[in-house]
Amino acid sequence: MISSRRVPIGAAVAARYPARAAARLRAAAAAAGPVVCHAGRPLLAGLVAAGLAVCRAGRRLLAGVAAAGLVVALAGCGGDSGEPPLPELRLRATAEQWRQDEVARQLGIALHNDGAAPVWVSRVEPDLPSFEGEAPVDTPALLPPNGLRVDVTVPYGTGGCAAAAEPSHVTVVARAEGDTRTQRVRLALPHPNELLNRLLADDCAAETVRRSVTLRFGDWTDLGAEGVRGSLVVERTGAATGTVRLHSLDGNVMYRLTYRQATPLAEVTAAAPVATLPFVASPLRCDLHAFAEVKKPFEFPVRVSLDGGSRLYTTVPVDDDDRTALDTMLRRNCGVPPAGS
Repeated sequence: MISSRRVPIGAAVAARYPARAAARLRAAAAAAGPVVCHAGRPLLAGLVAAGLAVCRAGRRLLAGVAAAGLVVALAGCGGDSGEPPLPELRLRATAEQWRQDEVARQLGIALHNDGAAPVWVSRVEPDLPSFEGEAPVDTPALLPPNGLRVDVTVPYGTGGCAAAAEPSHVTVVARAEGDTRTQRVRLALPHPNELLNRLLADDCAAETVRRSVTLRFGDWTDLGAEGVRGSLVVERTGAATGTVRLHSLDGNVMYRLTYRQATPLAEVTAAAPVATLPFVASPLRCDLHAFAEVKKPFEFPVRVSLDGGSRLYTTVPVDDDDRTALDTMLRRNCGVPPAGS
């Protein structure tokens, strides 16, 4: 009579009790049907008289015994897929901005790799809750090890009006060099963030000014060697309340603006909604280095106050006619060939 006590299944036991071991395993296989190991490969039971496959995930696997007709499948069985774990990517990020980034309304996301091996970044996704319109960028950026910095520029959108920028992040899609598997890594930007706070304040000020007043350049008159005469037109909008005052109009690295000084330079009210500030634009620099390196040749900053409030910074919108009049005068008076020639 066969004892009812459990007989452990192992290579030594199967060798001692071959018939019993084979019978037990065949019965288990018949009841369970095909066995699927964690790696996803089915091990079929009952192939032939001894047709039996056994997989013990993550534990000791049975050795086959010819006398019992026992076949043990080792290949393809295990507690996981057999791939090594993803390597830890030691990355950090900061937000920077250079002059060329300001013109394009972009941020430089400075990525640092603090690990010992190079890391490839294929995508950078900014998450800036205080701005609308930020956009991801695909890029083949290689981050050297040991904290060296690589910048990836991303559009940051337009900021609203808030006291300070909310905590912000970037998500990067990255992989260690030599590994084909990518990881999504979420990195916090430093907070509080002085740069994001400044960009937010500038956008808020510009929007506040736009709601109250329209700024534009008027017609241009060529003065030959003296430059070109123009005017800044300040027009109060229907949404404005109180008096809007213009306190300053500045030139830039290429153009000098000369006009009558007054305090304020101009003001508009409900009774007098339009004011004009005449000026003359002339070259400030004519060296070829300035022509080659200038990033904002047509940016003209102004300071405006609304109904006695603080002075807000914005710039005068410049259209194609404005650019043509200014650039033509500048190149002629500086002796520089026309652009593209």
